[in-house]
Amino acid sequence: MTLPEFLLYLMQNNGVQATFGFLLSFVLEEWPWYENLQGKAKRFFVLGIHLAIPVVASIISMAAGYRPWSFEATTWPALVAGFLAFTTGQVAHIRKLR
Repeated sequence: MTLPEFLLYLMQNNGVQATFGFLLSFVLEEWPWYENLQGKAKRFFVLGIHLAIPVVASIISMAAGYRPWSFEATTWPALVAGFLAFTTGQVAHIRKLR
């Protein structure tokens, strides 16, 4: 897999992002410092992680010339993938919110 293919994979592959979101939600539970955060702070922290990965990948790919400097063609799909990962992770723990 080439670097451009890998960056595109990180930016737009929603299945990978959804799986990552699901798994990260369980991994974070094992860290004591995460448990000490308030509920809203946890959600913002997780949202930041999930949005950062595809957005950073899109910025790297645009800076390297692999993708066009376009919000609609590059950044928006990355944001959608990150939000999907966040939503999937939240759904994995919906039973605890009741």
